Amino acid sequence: MLLLSCMAKVSYKVVAELLSGEAGRRGLLNNGHFRRRRVRSAIDAAAIMVGSAYAAWKGGHIAGVLLMDIKAAFLSVANGRLVHPINGRQIHGDLIRWMESFLSERTVEMIFHGNTMNRHLVEGGVPQGSPVSPILFAIYTSGLLKWVG
Repeated sequence: MLLLSCMAKVSYKVVAELLSGEAGRRGLLNNGHFRRRRVRSAIDAAAIMVGSAYAAWKGGHIAGVLLMDIKAAFLSVANGRLVHPINGRQIHGDLIRWMESFLSERTVEMIFHGNTMNRHLVEGGVPQGSPVSPILFAIYTSGLLKWVG
């Protein structure tokens, strides 16, 4: 069982890397996204922000920054809206099918003081703690950033 769990974790990391690369190549990520992207770090984001503000001030303009903290971010993802932009971008069908499988037929079961509650179907969101979830969320919110940037 431990071997199976380790293999699942490794496969999630591999898929996260594959999906991240494909998302970058296919234009699924906004240029404002820095997390889960190669050669783009928080330091890069800060340098670009400071450089843009300095250039605006130098030109006599006002600069502003919009930082977003989305409440219950991973839980708020509507899975149909996540899969839709990916389908039209020529991403390999196996990767899309894997993602659809990853997001489907998920359940939650709560145990409270030794009492197990009934399982409930999870109809939306991406699983917290999975290496795949941050890139899926970045793809999901990419369209939102087009409106503010």
